[in-house]
Amino acid sequence: MSSEALPRTANSARQIWTGIYTGAVLSVIVLIASLSFGTLIFTGDLAPGVGAGIQAALTSAAIIGLIIATRSSFSGNVGIPQDRTAPILALLAAQVVAALPAGLPVNAQIANVLVALALTSALTGLVLYFLGHFKLGNFTRFIPYPVVGGFLSGSGWLLVRGSFKVMTGHTLAFGHLGEFFVPATLKLWLPGIALGLLLFILLRRFRQNRLVPVILLGSMGLFWIVARAAGLGLAEARAAGWLPDIPTGGAAGEHIWLTSTWAAVEWRALLHGGGLAATAALTATISILLNSSALELAVEQEIDLNRELRVAGVANLMSGLGGGLLGFQSLTLTRLSRDLGSRNRLAGAVTAIICGLALFAGPGLFAGLPKFALGGLLFYTGLGFLVEWLWDGWAKFPRSDYAVVISIVAVMGTLGYAEGVGFGVLAAVILFIHNYSRVGVITHTLTGVEMQSNVDRPVEHQRLLAREGARLHLLKLQGFIFFGTANTILNNIRERVENRQLPPLRCVMLDFRRVSGLDSSAALSLAKAGQLARKSGFQCVLTQVPPEMQSHIRRGTQRADQAETLKFFPDLDHALEWWESQALKEFSNLGSQSPTGLRQQLLQHWPNPATLDQFLGRLSRRELADNEHLIRQGELADELFFLESGEVSTVLEGRNGAPARRLRRQGAGTVLGELGLLLKVPRSASVIVLRPAVAYVLTAQALAELQRDCPGAAADFFAYLSRSLAERVLTTTRSLRVLTD
Repeated sequence: MSSEALPRTANSARQIWTGIYTGAVLSVIVLIASLSFGTLIFTGDLAPGVGAGIQAALTSAAIIGLIIATRSSFSGNVGIPQDRTAPILALLAAQVVAALPAGLPVNAQIANVLVALALTSALTGLVLYFLGHFKLGNFTRFIPYPVVGGFLSGSGWLLVRGSFKVMTGHTLAFGHLGEFFVPATLKLWLPGIALGLLLFILLRRFRQNRLVPVILLGSMGLFWIVARAAGLGLAEARAAGWLPDIPTGGAAGEHIWLTSTWAAVEWRALLHGGGLAATAALTATISILLNSSALELAVEQEIDLNRELRVAGVANLMSGLGGGLLGFQSLTLTRLSRDLGSRNRLAGAVTAIICGLALFAGPGLFAGLPKFALGGLLFYTGLGFLVEWLWDGWAKFPRSDYAVVISIVAVMGTLGYAEGVGFGVLAAVILFIHNYSRVGVITHTLTGVEMQSNVDRPVEHQRLLAREGARLHLLKLQGFIFFGTANTILNNIRERVENRQLPPLRCVMLDFRRVSGLDSSAALSLAKAGQLARKSGFQCVLTQVPPEMQSHIRRGTQRADQAETLKFFPDLDHALEWWESQALKEFSNLGSQSPTGLRQQLLQHWPNPATLDQFLGRLSRRELADNEHLIRQGELADELFFLESGEVSTVLEGRNGAPARRLRRQGAGTVLGELGLLLKVPRSASVIVLRPAVAYVLTAQALAELQRDCPGAAADFFAYLSRSLAERVLTTTRSLRVLTD
């Protein structure tokens, strides 16, 4: 053997030993927790079935633990029956029993509860598996965090209540508090509460989970030392209420594999537990995702959340078929396993194997475990949930979110867990509406002064549009428009209509480019906006509305007068172009007075009229037909154009057959291609004639001759061009400044 192989072999042996040792430590916690959960579910009238309950818990500990240990995406994951769902299963058991026919024998009641628990595990397994299989796990992240906190803190309160019932056999209720302070009862629960507080304080202070098995074993050892000193044996301690009433033999009584169990099932009674079974499945799904996300941060390793759901789904399905309880990945024990040095799957597998051996040994193996230790572990777990969400939550939650947590716990504590879950779902909806409504659906409120179309117009037209631009009210929208936000748009329009400090409104423009969807309330609000437009004398324009949304809106505006006041455009640029054309027609007759010849167009802004004829003499006239290319994208630039008449469109031509995109539209009096000529770069876009046009061309050679022969005219040309470019940049800058505020 090489020298390199020796360290590798030694390291492997160390990892094997560490895994076995860690599994043994974890199994102490899992065994006691399984006993606690079985006792929690089978209390009161169901107490004779505690052996079957323990067997069900151990079944899930063995099956779920082994499957998760071997199949999880994180090699150190430990799966156990869970404290987060155990109190829900206890309520489920009580609800099923309450729905059974009166006078049914205890064995039949136990059989129905066992079947209900097994079906809950199996059906939850199917839900988890399909969520993971179809990669739907992330949808549960849409449940607001405070609602999750309310569920878990409510489970904490149920665990605290359950701990008292495990230790004393009495249900903790405000009307019966006096019963718990009778000396005979006080001595049963006080040691368990002290143990739970000790665990909580030490672990919260030192954060050493490895202390849990030491403290639990130490407290049970101390109990038996004191009991022996007082002359108490198993029978005497059980008679005094210190020990659970567990059969000392190997049999556990009822089991779902027995024919008699299924013969006793009352299916109508099981249906009464359907709501709590669904709640248990929801809690399991949320908890798996929360645990996995927290584990990713703790171990700095990415975990496949959907695979974790699938693995937990298979594990619970197998556990349900075997008569086990609901369970999944444990964040606490997984971190403890890592703290103890385990870096492979062996620890979780050893834990599951030890639980399996305890299952075959029978529940009598636990006959000597004192109830205060079981109740103390439940109390510690429940107290941890309550402190995390109610005490620590005060500092980490906004007051509105904290109120949701408190409300859910209050409803669960007074009305019941199912009612608390229903309230939590309602709270989730209200919280979503409240929070989403605070997200501004209107991103920008603009006018025609700040926002103009990509149409180059004569200076006189630009000035008129700037003067009358406040008559346009442009709203840029975002997100999903629903009943919580739709009224914001209508109120904004109404406020603009009623604002007498601004000129009368002529057009409201709604840009839907960043809108993801809308509901019927939004369509109704738009119909009301159409009514307001008809009464107030303005046009309501909607831009870039997807076809399905447009159909939805049209269905909400069935009346002809409403439909006439709503106008649709494919994009904002075309809508702005339409508005500008309407404004030019309505507020002036500049179109008929505009200069028609190139000389008159240039003369308005030419610095020195004496040099204009020298410049015009260097130009050549060109007539252009419809759809003719004046400039082709990619060609070398060696000329610029003055458009005397007609219309052209500057488009960015797509590659590989992609449709062209309009950048600007130009009319008479505009300059084209100047940047390409001045910078000596290829044409960045094409210019296509829309209506027959006349253009005057200045070539690079003619410009060079002008600079040589008539430097004054050349200087005036550059001054004219600089002014034109500066005005274009000013308009663009104004729009950008508004949009980035």
